[in-house]
Amino acid sequence: MSAGYIDEMHEAFHSDLVYRSEDIPLECSPRPKEMEQTLHGVMKLNGLVIRSLEEIAGRGANAVTYRAGKKFGHEVAKYFQKREDVEGALHELSDLLRGQYSFEVWKPEDKETFIIEENGETFIYLVFHDCIVRQTLRRNGLEQGGPLCQTLFGYVVGAIEEITGRKAKLEIVHTGPNACLKKLILK
Repeated sequence: MSAGYIDEMHEAFHSDLVYRSEDIPLECSPRPKEMEQTLHGVMKLNGLVIRSLEEIAGRGANAVTYRAGKKFGHEVAKYFQKREDVEGALHELSDLLRGQYSFEVWKPEDKETFIIEENGETFIYLVFHDCIVRQTLRRNGLEQGGPLCQTLFGYVVGAIEEITGRKAKLEIVHTGPNACLKKLILK
């Protein structure tokens, strides 16, 4: 992903979401349906790469992919507006990632705010809905929570750290076929 592309995405999300009709193409080329087979091929390749990495590196595969995702998250988020507001940063990140990963902040019924302080920890729950990682894992018969999920974890942590200036950690609370619940711990 080039810096120019990221600058364009940054501008698009910071222009108060004003769209001009002349900015929207009349046709997309190639058509999305034509790209589906290519996408499935890339998903298959990613699955095979991850499976091979697990075979070679064993449990170290998680650390490798987490680190790669975190570096990428930091790199992409350099172009975001810096802010202390974690909820706002998460909403901005979710908007940018729409189509790749769809997530939202969530709180249990008994909590008043999304940011929870409990047992000396500050955290926020995230529900990941549409997730290309989960779909890739399902397509390849791989379990959730492994190296490919760690790439996404690292990406989210790196981006949040870069945007807010706070250290973070992401943990799995629940994985499922249609959504996953994660806990973003803020330090």
